[in-house]
Amino acid sequence: MSDAASPARRLGRLAGPLVVALAAFAPSAASAADGPLIVNYSLPPPTLDPAFDCDITDLGFISSLYPTLLRHPQVPLEGAPEGVAVTREDPAKLEGYVAESWTVLDDGKTLTFKIRDGLVFSTGRPMDAAAVAASLNRALQSGACGTYFTEASQFGNTESITAGEGNTVVITLKRPEPLVPFALTVQATGIVDVAEVEANGGDQWLASHAAGGGPYVLAEYQPGVKAVFKANPTFFGTPAREPEVVVNFITDNATLLLQARNGNADITLGLSKAAVASLADSDGVKVIEVPTARWQLVGFPTKVAPFDNVKFREALTYAVPYEAILKTVAHGYGELFFGPFPPAFPAYDERFGAPRPYDLEKARALLAESGVATPVNAELIFREGQVDQEQIATIVQGAWSQLGVNIAIKKLPASGFQQAAQAEDKTALIVRFDGPSIADPAWLLDYDLRAASVYNMSNYDSPEAEKLLDEAHPLADQAERQKYWDRIAEIWIADAPRVPVYADVYTAVVADDVKHWSYAQNGPFDIDNWGR
Repeated sequence: MSDAASPARRLGRLAGPLVVALAAFAPSAASAADGPLIVNYSLPPPTLDPAFDCDITDLGFISSLYPTLLRHPQVPLEGAPEGVAVTREDPAKLEGYVAESWTVLDDGKTLTFKIRDGLVFSTGRPMDAAAVAASLNRALQSGACGTYFTEASQFGNTESITAGEGNTVVITLKRPEPLVPFALTVQATGIVDVAEVEANGGDQWLASHAAGGGPYVLAEYQPGVKAVFKANPTFFGTPAREPEVVVNFITDNATLLLQARNGNADITLGLSKAAVASLADSDGVKVIEVPTARWQLVGFPTKVAPFDNVKFREALTYAVPYEAILKTVAHGYGELFFGPFPPAFPAYDERFGAPRPYDLEKARALLAESGVATPVNAELIFREGQVDQEQIATIVQGAWSQLGVNIAIKKLPASGFQQAAQAEDKTALIVRFDGPSIADPAWLLDYDLRAASVYNMSNYDSPEAEKLLDEAHPLADQAERQKYWDRIAEIWIADAPRVPVYADVYTAVVADDVKHWSYAQNGPFDIDNWGR
């Protein structure tokens, strides 16, 4: 890829659209007849149940199993490597999927979705309005991410979800919420065969099985080891490109890299940026780069002393060697910023999002102002398989030790990390890859800013910022909304609830025999569009 076509080769502001790319590669002798498409991935999911699948790194994994009511259309994306045709989802637009059409009436409080006629789950049961309503109600009542997405983050706003006349599903809201249709594109609201779940004993079964009607069925699943997807012959839409896809879960970065280099995988996801950089000019593989509204962060447990001290938190933000991390961890596949919004996000304003400098003397002065006595001992957690996060944790550990802040690093498996990250009260620092499933500032701030949200990685509590968010929510004029986002950014920056380490450029490594690959809005998996 030339420098002109590679946003990650520039350290200036990332240009281009939000996350999501679809690429077509020059053909080789390989074909589907050579066997299943082999995908190696570093992050085994903690669950396969859409209603309980919360992390953006996991949501996409189940997308080919569970179609959603709506989805984002794809549009061309320029700047691909030679021989690669690229498209992306347009996160600002919607099209029907399970629903062929929809209407919004009653001043935005009644949404009616016309379900396509003749749809069936892979079990053969009808995927009609009654089944869709049952699935959405299951998500709504889950008390987990399914509730959050079905409610479009506005808890208690959904009055009812019912099957109406003419194979329709009617969602009735207590007050208008324009984000509801966008939330119905997310895999957490994917349509589940509830009857199949109940026939197999309930939610626990669905954590490691599938009951959907998407382009693939789950033929085999060994948690933490592999998943086998086979094309669903009853799927209503465009058939999957490959008859079979095998996903191997490999959390060891060296093994992942070796297999990519030796041609043992068609597609490799989750490699450290250092490993990706080492493959950038290798024969037999290509590196795909997608600028995203995602970022690596270190969250402070702001309810726990001394992290409840603003000056102490501010001191730590000045003691992070951001440029060194961008160079040695991200290898240029990223961009520095500071604040609640990354550069590729609609609400970003460079006046309020400029990177924070590494200034150890200022950090020491702020630490003195804070009145916090050192040494300070704290625990920092990250998720297994996230090599870049482990490197970030190690660098931060060394940098903060110069201030007398001693960090104990702990690597957690997916399920343990999810439990800790979603605890009501966080007690450890958290290194996490984050970003909104819906490209709207109100959606991001609803989960990332509100004190009551368990997805607020810092337990950040700012009544002033939340009041501004409430006032901005109903506004339609984007220029007027931006005034609120700017003020919220100013408050957030002054409070420093977490460290945004860098905005991410997503990278995937594909073999030369791969012709098609795509990156979806809610995660790196869009496997029915991948193929050779």
